[in-house]
Amino acid sequence: MNQISIKVGSRYRVDRKKIRSSVEKVLSEHARVECVVSVSIVGERRMRELHTQYMQDPTITDVLSFPQYDPTQLDKNFPLLVVNDPITVLGDIVVCFPEAVREARKLGKMVDDQICFLVEHGMLHLLGFHHD
Repeated sequence: MNQISIKVGSRYRVDRKKIRSSVEKVLSEHARVECVVSVSIVGERRMRELHTQYMQDPTITDVLSFPQYDPTQLDKNFPLLVVNDPITVLGDIVVCFPEAVREARKLGKMVDDQICFLVEHGMLHLLGFHHD
């Protein structure tokens, strides 16, 4: 069974079951072993701190992913996700709640749906899928 940790700032209301389902969906499609994933829902100040510290960009972003493996070794490590290892620690996903709210309004979506979209996007990054 996958180990999914969801941490939410006390002022944010989110559907934890939907978030868990989003993580499980991506894992069922792309991973063949049990995985450990952490999802945190944070405010603008925390997201700005993380974005500045790890990406050297002081702006707010909607989602960040922090793999718990060396991404430069992904081609060598990715097969570990499809063998019968006992468990694979993928990493952490951080979603900025206020940014997700803004995006949801702009796109005419429910906030929980946008958060789940961002979580799935972050999961794909943890699994090695990237975009330009």
